[in-house]
Amino acid sequence: MKRPASLSPKQVAEACGVTRRTVYNWIEGGDLRTNKVGNRHRITERQLAEKVGSELAEAAFDAHSKDEA
Repeated sequence: MKRPASLSPKQVAEACGVTRRTVYNWIEGGDLRTNKVGNRHRITERQLAEKVGSELAEAAFDAHSKDEA
């Protein structure tokens, strides 16, 4: 299984059991750092772990792992 390098705010919201608006509030409030790619936010596992803890961040990325074909 290949883990993604980063997740979108929507993927983070789904994995953390919160709304996308909550994730954007974290971003806008400075509680969640992101990388901007064009006009889109991307969140690394380390960035997410700083907000929600390493166990939940790891679970979020595991949930969005894709099989290598």
